[in-house]
Amino acid sequence: MSITNTPDSKVLIGLANAENEPENVLIAYLMGVEALRAGKEVVMWLTKDGIDVAIEGFADKIVVPGAPSVADLHDEYVSSGGRFFACPVCVKLRDKQDASWTRNAEVKGAPSVYEFTSGGALVFNY
Repeated sequence: MSITNTPDSKVLIGLANAENEPENVLIAYLMGVEALRAGKEVVMWLTKDGIDVAIEGFADKIVVPGAPSVADLHDEYVSSGGRFFACPVCVKLRDKQDASWTRNAEVKGAPSVYEFTSGGALVFNY
């Protein structure tokens, strides 16, 4: 995928929720998938309970009745190159250092977020 580095060629999706707010997880995936379909580079910056989204198999647990399948959205997100940065402080505070991370997920902190958004990015928070 060839991406021109313009201020809107990158999308950062902040997600601080998980099972506590399944609709927030759904919307974050919808935004991420649509951005990838539009040819954008996408990172979900996962903080607080949102780090669970980057754990293998988590997307299968989220069901929002009447909405698209979160598991299917997750599969499209990762197969299209969507990435996850799980906040290392949040991972440590929740004792999940040994979690089995999903594909395209890394434990990366604020410096990596700043590097990704260098030059500008569209930002959404859920």
